[in-house]
Amino acid sequence: DQCFLRGTLADIRDQVKVAGITRTALILVGRVLATADFSDSRLYASDHHHLLRPR
Repeated sequence: DQCFLRGTLADIRDQVKVAGITRTALILVGRVLATADFSDSRLYASDHHHLLRPR
């Protein structure tokens, strides 16, 4: 099961408690999930060149 919560360091603990999360959780801090200035991955683009995999 996956659950996404967004908050601040000040309120994320309360959000986790309300959501009933009692086991392992991955908590990312910072702008890692911010949508501003984010471009999609080019990994599968037709013009992407792979170093270890020939075309």
